[in-house]
This record gives sequence, structure tokens and C-alpha cells, in this order.
Amino acid sequence: MQLAKSALLLALTFSCAALLPASHAADTKQKKTATVNAATVNGAPIPLARIDFVAKSQVAQSQGQQQDTPEFRDNVREILITREILYQEAIRRKLDKNADYITQVDLAKQQIILGVLLEDLNKTLKPKEADVRKEYERVKAESGGDAGKQYKARHILVKDEAEAKQIIVDLAGGADFAKLAQEKTQDPGSKDSGGELDWTEAEVYVEPFANALKALKKGETTKEPVQTNYGYHVIELQDVRTKAFPEFDVVKGQIEQGLAGKARDAYIEGLRAKAKIVKIDAK
Repeated sequence: MQLAKSALLLALTFSCAALLPASHAADTKQKKTATVNAATVNGAPIPLARIDFVAKSQVAQSQGQQQDTPEFRDNVREILITREILYQEAIRRKLDKNADYITQVDLAKQQIILGVLLEDLNKTLKPKEADVRKEYERVKAESGGDAGKQYKARHILVKDEAEAKQIIVDLAGGADFAKLAQEKTQDPGSKDSGGELDWTEAEVYVEPFANALKALKKGETTKEPVQTNYGYHVIELQDVRTKAFPEFDVVKGQIEQGLAGKARDAYIEGLRAKAKIVKIDAK
């Protein structure tokens, strides 16, 4: 049976665990439990459990684009049959004795077991609800009960510094900011609205723009052009407001991840501290 190009492409996207041939990669526990085979190739079994693992992995990675259908599983089986044939040919050629192959297998095995270990650590080191709540309250108190400031501004962007300076002079003389922005700004996103920008944190903007914005008082316009990679800006701060601190349920998952990450890092550092490490420099 000739595999379609899409099937061959699928074969290249399997994870390391799924790609290792049935006769080579299954661990001892899997060999004991995988008693039902989906196929054999020259007597070497391809366990049904392997088909199941690969199919589920591919469906999960596709994010809804691939459905777990009988046809899809047949395709997976054909791919694994072809891989087993190629694997057996590689063994016949004694390519499993190749130094690079041995190194790659060792690294792949290590990578797979590390993934399993990290999943286990994520379960065992998952923070308790009380600890997550405590961290939330700590961060909230540290921030003074709010999540920083948001700024409402408008700007005029031009390519030439001299033109930007003339705009500042014109504004000081009573020119209408919105009208000048519609006539002169090089920012297509704010041109039609007279240079107005949405409410947002200053950190969203490039650093020179953000710094200039935070230095302004409500109603003020920059006295000098602000240069960025986009050109020269004339900025007016229209208003400032305090951003409300998010509710616990909104950031609970984020805090859990942060605490779990710290716990995992501390656990790893503890293992390193107890390990007997000897570094050998190449001569």
C-alpha cells in the first residue's frame, strides 16, 4: 500500500516517544501490558496500545483539526508499519551501532523520562488553595490594592524632527490637536480619530514613548519631539486612571503556575545540592 503524502508528513510530526519502533522503544511495563497487537512486521509486533498513543497524541496536537476516526487510525497503523520496516532495515545495516545514533537514543530516552518526571512534579508540587490565596493577598497588598496605571493619550507621528517641533509650536499657539493629527500623522491606526490611542498601560509602548507619557501631567503635551524607531512623536496626555486589581478567580491559575514553578525550581536546586558532581574538562 502506498502512503499518501499527508500520511508521510504526519509521520514526521510524531513525538519522540511515538516514533520509536515497537520492537525497540517500549519500556518493560508497556511490553507486559501491550498484549494486543495491531500488526506484525517480520514477526515484530506493533502493539495496539502504540496506535492508541500516537493517535491520541496527534489529535491533541492538532487542536481540533484532526478527528480520531477509524480511517485516521488505519493511516497511523500504515505509518508505523512503514517505520518498523525501515527500522528493521537500519538494524540489518548495523546502524544501531553508530555512535551518533547511540547518543541520540540516550538523549531521547532522557528527554522522555524528564517529561514524565515534570508531569509528576506538577502534581506533587501543586500549591494548596490557601497558599495561592495568601500569595494573591501579598501581591495585592504590595501593589497598594491596584494593578498600576492606565493612560489615555493622543499623538502625532512624523518622520522629520523639524516638522515635529513646528507642530509643538503650532499647538502652543492654539492649533487643534485632532485636526493636525488628521492632516500630518504617519500613524494610520490613529489618523482618523485625531491621533487618539486606547486606554492602556505605558509599558505597552516602546520605551521612549512610554517614558515620555509617564512624565506628562494630565492635559500636557511634550515640549520636545519624542524619537522612536517609527519617527518623531508629539504626545498629549489626556487622562490617567488606576487599573483595578484583578479578582482572585481571574488570576488564580497564573498564581498557581508561578508558585508551582518556584517550588519546582527549588526542588531541582535541592537535588543539585545533594548530588556529587565532578566536572571533567576536555584535554
